[in-house]
Amino acid sequence: MGCSLNHIAARQLNKRLLDFQILDQAATVGALMAKRKKTDERRRQIAAAAGALFAQQGVRGTTVRDIGDRVGMLSGSLYHHFKTKTDIVHEIMGAYGEDLVARYERAAHPGGTSIERLRRLFHACFEANLEHPDEEALLIRELDNLFREPEFAYIHDMLSRIEEIFVSIIEEGIRRREIRADIDPRFVYRMMMDVMGAVPRWYDPLTHNENEVVDRWIETFFSGIAQ
Repeated sequence: MGCSLNHIAARQLNKRLLDFQILDQAATVGALMAKRKKTDERRRQIAAAAGALFAQQGVRGTTVRDIGDRVGMLSGSLYHHFKTKTDIVHEIMGAYGEDLVARYERAAHPGGTSIERLRRLFHACFEANLEHPDEEALLIRELDNLFREPEFAYIHDMLSRIEEIFVSIIEEGIRRREIRADIDPRFVYRMMMDVMGAVPRWYDPLTHNENEVVDRWIETFFSGIAQ
């Protein structure tokens, strides 16, 4: 009888020890996840602050100290999150490029006339420019400067992919006789990008309506301004 009681007590003790181990491991994992979440959030804050400075001053015109001052960190502390200033640029532009291509591919899905598909692309571009004004400004500012470096070849690949999405729909519209045949699709695409790239500088949600703006763009581009 005594042996049985001792055996039961031992089993209960082992179970409690196992429970404590599981709880301890869960607490450790939870602490690591919380730390990782905090680190990721800090990286996002640094990237956002750096993006705003890069857009205003250019990458070469922005120092690590400028970025540190903007986020309230010592310059040396930034290196715990990014090894170099260029790494921050890659963080910003890599995510931005993936987001842009995904938006345009969704908007370009088959369905409707070429004009209707272009309208969806206009909306995608419009929203992306309003949501990412610093990234767009940085892209324009550095396209013929820093982004000529080989390590930024992916940016040019991204721009080529976006151009092909637009141009293919314009060409389809020409084949279907929905768009004039005497236009240069690539010239039209670049003109569209120039117009839409300026949106963050003048658009005011209090006085403008996105649907009305896009409709006016479409009407002007495909109907012209002459009587």
